Amino acid sequence: MNRCACLVLTCLLALLSEVFATELPTQHELETLQSQLAVGEYLAVANEANELIETIRAVGGSYDRRLAQPYLMLGDAQMGVGENGDAIDSFNAALNVVRMNDGLKATTQIDALYRLSDAMSSVGDYQSANIAQELAYSIMLDHYGNNDPQLLPSMLKLIEWYESNRRFSAAKILYIPAIRLAFKTIPADDPRRVDLARAFATAMRNSVFPPMDGKTRFRSFDIVIPGYEPPPPGTRPTSSYSLGQNALVEIRDFVTKSRPNDKEKNALAKLNLADWHQLFGKESQASRMYREIWEDMASLPELRAEVFDEPHILYIRLPEFPNLEADAELGVVKLLLTVSYRGTVTGRISQIVEPPNEAIEFRARVAAREARFRPALEDGKPVTTRDFELTHTYPLPKQRL
Repeated sequence: MNRCACLVLTCLLALLSEVFATELPTQHELETLQSQLAVGEYLAVANEANELIETIRAVGGSYDRRLAQPYLMLGDAQMGVGENGDAIDSFNAALNVVRMNDGLKATTQIDALYRLSDAMSSVGDYQSANIAQELAYSIMLDHYGNNDPQLLPSMLKLIEWYESNRRFSAAKILYIPAIRLAFKTIPADDPRRVDLARAFATAMRNSVFPPMDGKTRFRSFDIVIPGYEPPPPGTRPTSSYSLGQNALVEIRDFVTKSRPNDKEKNALAKLNLADWHQLFGKESQASRMYREIWEDMASLPELRAEVFDEPHILYIRLPEFPNLEADAELGVVKLLLTVSYRGTVTGRISQIVEPPNEAIEFRARVAAREARFRPALEDGKPVTTRDFELTHTYPLPKQRL
């Protein structure tokens, strides 16, 4: 090797030694930043994460795999201070780093995808947020296959996303295989089966009777459930009623077997099943069960009175309102209903609307007509209840100053 080449090599080695001597983040430093995020020290974390990113880029370039975690932390800090657009850029940067190092289908990008989805949601881009959610599940589905219980966390994450945006039919499609996978690994005598069965029944109910909380939560975006193939034409899918019924029967049988002497828990497990029949219009089945439960509660008079002395609303679709603010002034609708022994509203509906509002009055009246109730019982028999009071509030238009 000639003298010139030796000098060049020596200079390069010196330069590399100087570069690699630059202090890089340790796991302890990353954990410290994570702790700061947990207590809301967002500005401090943003500054430190930016410094780490610059340091790593100087050493390893723009796609050094060590950049992924600082980018995620920077995005978290930006979300914390309300810089959501910048957070989207940071999460995308983390995603690009992971993909450049591990590939487009790498499971290591899942954290970045979920954070990106949250950031997209925060700026109202629900279509992009949904794409990120479905892509995360698709990657895990490709990695594990649809028969591996390790897929469950991703399935439940996508179910939660669909449900939070009132896409209950899509959630139902995923919940069915999710329960199947869960029960493959959870023993029959494990209490977690009860929790899962209860969640499953709720999902089946929501697909037919979506919950109402006064605020519109439906988001407009297209859904493509990864791995789902619609049934062939003419195929009749299993009904939400039968699926939920099976789950509630499992809960009842589990409670009966595991706690045979607990009268209250056994009665309530039966009550949930009876209410299910009533909700779906199977009044004769529900009525037989209500009478049985009423007798079971003979030694629990306070619980029996709470459950059966007055009608109990199982479902009512009262008006919802977009952009309902926490400090909104509220009007009141008061309805006096006649709830029949069959759990339906009959006869004339008396109501007071303060202040007067014809649109709300009409919508509340329609909702009451379509409501489902557990009827009151006397001596174990369903009875009609008159002057049952139902109150609903609604936001008043803001007055211009």
